Amino acid sequence: MAKELATPKDKIHCRGGSRTAPTGDFYSKACASMAPPVPAVIMRKIHLILLVLLSMLCLACQLDPTKARVERVLTASWQSYCRHFISSDGQVIIPEEGGGTISEAQAYALLRAVWAGDKKIFNRVYAWTYKNLSRVQTHGDNLLAWRWGRLPDGSWGVLDANSATDGDLDYALALVLAHRLGWRAPPGLPDYREEARRVQADILAKEVVALPGGELLLTPGNWHELKPPYLVNPSYFSPAAYRLFASTPGASAGPVGAVREPPLQVEVGATTDRSRWSRLHQSTYKLLGQLTQGLGGQTGVGLFPDWCRVDAAGGLAPAPGKDTRFGWEAVRLPYRVALDGLWFKEPLAAQLLTKKFLPWFKSQWQARARLAAVYNFDGSPAVDYESPVLYAGVLAGALAAGDRDFAHQMALKILSFYHEDGNQAYFEAPNHYYANNWAWLGLALYAGWVEPGKPK
Repeated sequence: MAKELATPKDKIHCRGGSRTAPTGDFYSKACASMAPPVPAVIMRKIHLILLVLLSMLCLACQLDPTKARVERVLTASWQSYCRHFISSDGQVIIPEEGGGTISEAQAYALLRAVWAGDKKIFNRVYAWTYKNLSRVQTHGDNLLAWRWGRLPDGSWGVLDANSATDGDLDYALALVLAHRLGWRAPPGLPDYREEARRVQADILAKEVVALPGGELLLTPGNWHELKPPYLVNPSYFSPAAYRLFASTPGASAGPVGAVREPPLQVEVGATTDRSRWSRLHQSTYKLLGQLTQGLGGQTGVGLFPDWCRVDAAGGLAPAPGKDTRFGWEAVRLPYRVALDGLWFKEPLAAQLLTKKFLPWFKSQWQARARLAAVYNFDGSPAVDYESPVLYAGVLAGALAAGDRDFAHQMALKILSFYHEDGNQAYFEAPNHYYANNWAWLGLALYAGWVEPGKPK
């Protein structure tokens, strides 16, 4: 059932439960029973002091249970997700995919397992992902096939062997984080750090392109265009991951018999993975800054499009046949950028989020006390309903900008989508795979669970 959103004014919530707050009548009766009688002026001072102390107590208790409640929700919803979305062998079961999965889903499960401290689930999901989605045996690289499900003959297997860069990036990031926690891979599977390095190398070789001017561009997958203009999904950009990858450069040799292409040459003299990740990090912020200014003749209000196209000179334009709204793809970008600000104190991240993005959303919130799930690029609402996915992205932006108050309001909004029904704990609806992932990620960031860990 749905949980309460606001703390009732007549209750004080503390770790041990709640109790009815004393009223003015309580104080009057208590004071009236005192002996000997106390002058009225002293009585009023005592009354005032008690009210101040009570107010301070209420404030202290109100802040702490909010964090406690968020952590309880995170724990319950993660355990429920594991029971209802993750099979016993580690496959994430997506109802919208007919029981199949995608690389993104497997990577989300790995990231959540890291931040929930669930090594058992991490190992299980990693084992399934490596055995069923890794292209190492079929294509000679370590990227993931993006879609797996029921084949025409009724068996189960890879439906599309092409890669999806966001899934590959999140997969490699999860492996790096697991290594930094000191976790070990299950017997017979590649070491987390070594597998992460191989995936990183193949992302650079097969999913990143160099523009004629030397800037790097992250493409949506290994299927990208051979020359400009390139199709781009900005929500795949993950500058915090690039920073972590730059700290663990190089990939060990692939398995015997694997066919590997030479690494991407960015420019003369730049031959290491570290320099490529750093270059990609710089290019990413330049492109995102351009996007906030406008796209295809539309003036930007600080939002980002789901898709766009980048020409040889780095110019941006709408991608034919692709959505340019701040929609279900783009809502993830503020979260990814925010991690760079929160983990590495990157000034470009804070600047990008505070210049237009956050002020615009705060103005919408102040005017309507709600945010639409999807917006057009010009800032007009594209739908008339809300979604915890949107609130998670805005929450992340607020945290990176240091606006804890606004982040708190966004967290309360996400909690308004939380439900418990029997043995299920979920956001929005029990079968909404996407909402359940991003609502959890938003609250986990708010609770301080989303950390890069310390290198081992």
